[in-house]
Amino acid sequence: MIENLRQIKLRIRSVSATRRITRAMEMISAAKLNRVKATYYGALAYFTSLESVFQRLLADAGTSQHPLLRQREPVKIIALCVITSDTGLCGSYNHNVLRAAEEFIEKHNYCNIRLVAIGKEAAKHFKEREMLLNSYPGLYGRYSAKLVETITGDLVTIFTADEADEIYIAHTKFSVTLRHKPVVEKLLNIERRGARAERHIFEPGAAALLETLVPHYLFHKMRAILLDAFTAEHSARMLAMKTATDNADELIDTLTLKRNKARQFAITREVLEIAASAEALKEG
Repeated sequence: MIENLRQIKLRIRSVSATRRITRAMEMISAAKLNRVKATYYGALAYFTSLESVFQRLLADAGTSQHPLLRQREPVKIIALCVITSDTGLCGSYNHNVLRAAEEFIEKHNYCNIRLVAIGKEAAKHFKEREMLLNSYPGLYGRYSAKLVETITGDLVTIFTADEADEIYIAHTKFSVTLRHKPVVEKLLNIERRGARAERHIFEPGAAALLETLVPHYLFHKMRAILLDAFTAEHSARMLAMKTATDNADELIDTLTLKRNKARQFAITREVLEIAASAEALKEG
């Protein structure tokens, strides 16, 4: 019983140490989430307005010859950019987006699929398939404008160099309900959405504006997507660490109750032994 009591104490000490770690990681993830979430909401508001103007411009531009707008037929090669984290401990975040990527690959098995991995988890998952065009490890959920420029420029190069006829991005959309959803959306070629409802007058003309606005639009779309994924990553890690901390609290409570029962049993046994000894002395 003494040995069992020692084991319970050691277990409580071990779980308490683990709880301190998970609690610290939860607080760190919460701080990172608050920082990146503010940037994400600002970027999303700007991109929503930009896309509205851009789609009006596309509607008035007619059949533009811009290389990033042309649809290629037939589609033989598709590049899929998969955004995951560089580390684990974020629940099902990586699993869900990788599963969405696998479903996309299976759905388009008639095409030659090439991959661009953002995050170590995506690179590790696909490394043995010889499908990787490029990878961007070591981001750790840290956003920078230079990073967006690099990734956007590389994806545009892949498209204009005919290494891919279409480019899609698999990432996780952030939700305030903490139920994040993996999505796969098209980046290139840029498609027109909806029919032209009214005529707009642009100065200079729509075609000239497209030359300037297309790179700007792609940059801010990629910026919004990356911030969306990073916000979802920090949120998923915070939730996973909170769940781990709560589980540790529950386990500590269970072990403490078990320890108290063991102590009570040991004390009761000692009292019984003393009483038995006293009775034996009286009889003697």
